[in-house]
Amino acid sequence: MIPRLSVVDNFHLRTLAYSSILEIGDSNQILPYSKALAVQREEEIFFGNEGHFNFPLFLTLIPRPQISEQIQINRINESSEIHVHSVDITAASFSGVIHIGSTNHIEGESWIKHIRQLYSVEEELVEEAQTQQAAQQLSGS
Repeated sequence: MIPRLSVVDNFHLRTLAYSSILEIGDSNQILPYSKALAVQREEEIFFGNEGHFNFPLFLTLIPRPQISEQIQINRINESSEIHVHSVDITAASFSGVIHIGSTNHIEGESWIKHIRQLYSVEEELVEEAQTQQAAQQLSGS
């Protein structure tokens, strides 16, 4: 990799989060990595023993492609610099890479387990009955 000067006139980034990387300039390697557990519930309850990463998803290795072909690249860099006039980015998240420059190696991983716990109709009926019973007990006393 032949190093080049990276010049950015105007750069606007609103959000960079969760193991994401903003790199302006050359780098040898970039290795962003993140694990996330996202639990969405209809009712805001935290049981205290949550947040473990022993789901099968997190214990699995990502298969890496085996590259057997010889790759030949011929580059002609007509300028000794990378010049960017304007960049406007809303967000980068979960091992995202925003890079203006050259790099030898980028390898990123992002593991996200989404869990949605929704009420069933039976649970809603039981909760409604308990609420009505409690209201009757309050009004009767």
